[in-house]
Amino acid sequence: MRILIFGGSGFLGGRLLPKLKSRGHTILAPRSTDLDLTKNPAQPLPEHEGVDVVIHAAALYGGMPFDIENSHRILATNTRINTNVFEYCEALSPKHLVTIGSACSYPGYIDKDFTEDDLFTGPLHETVACHGFTKLGMVIAHQVYWQSRALPGTHLICANLYGPGDVYTIERSHVVAALIRKYTDAIEAGEDVYLMGDGTPMREFLYIDDLADIIVAAVESDPDGVRILNAGTGIGHTIKQLAEVIASQLDFKGETHWDPSLPNGTQRKVSVVDRLHAALDVSPPLSLEEGIAKTLEWYLPNKSQADARQ
Repeated sequence: MRILIFGGSGFLGGRLLPKLKSRGHTILAPRSTDLDLTKNPAQPLPEHEGVDVVIHAAALYGGMPFDIENSHRILATNTRINTNVFEYCEALSPKHLVTIGSACSYPGYIDKDFTEDDLFTGPLHETVACHGFTKLGMVIAHQVYWQSRALPGTHLICANLYGPGDVYTIERSHVVAALIRKYTDAIEAGEDVYLMGDGTPMREFLYIDDLADIIVAAVESDPDGVRILNAGTGIGHTIKQLAEVIASQLDFKGETHWDPSLPNGTQRKVSVVDRLHAALDVSPPLSLEEGIAKTLEWYLPNKSQADARQ
């Protein structure tokens, strides 16, 4: 198949493209200098005509502090990108559109594991509403473009991602990358680690290669209409447990200090993945301990380069 990927040069794209190529697919992955998705292109690039599948993984993103500080920018940028992707697909008429969502699109105040039916049932958590709102918009767009333009698709609601190639700058990083950066910096400086919140929020963590495998399975399947699937492990860990795993694997000897005066974010964010496994043939994901070990195996010898990536 000919597959067009938006966001192919990012964290996910760096792991996904080799997997797709190894399975014999032809990959088109334009950079923003070739195709600026914040601007509506007048017409598709000639080389994109006749693609079978489009994967939309392009977005402006960061961790919770980045979302809070840049909420207006995230909302405006990602809304423009998403709208232009769907209009681009209308012109191309691919057989399948795969979009990458986020657990931030689930209600922020429900004390249970999320199923796909929980979308739109309550307000988003205010700390990540700017990001979650744009992901909900993609769900609606999928349904509208299926009904009006017969564009089938798969929307994957992803757990917290981590792994090799992630962004490790504190200002942009998600929680796993941020904690790895903080603990390795503290070890180098001989200092303690200071973390925001009280460590009690429950999160679900998905190793990046496991998401790439899910996307490959989605691409090689044939959706009937639009399907919405949780892409995760179905297993929750507290932020404190995550910190303990990272500290243990790094043999950190200092103290970890929590600041409960800073926001925790949503208290619980764990998904039910039954529909994912019913729809797609995917292998069991790595455990958190296994995934952190593989991440550190890559990160430690590449720390300087990884820390500099924006």
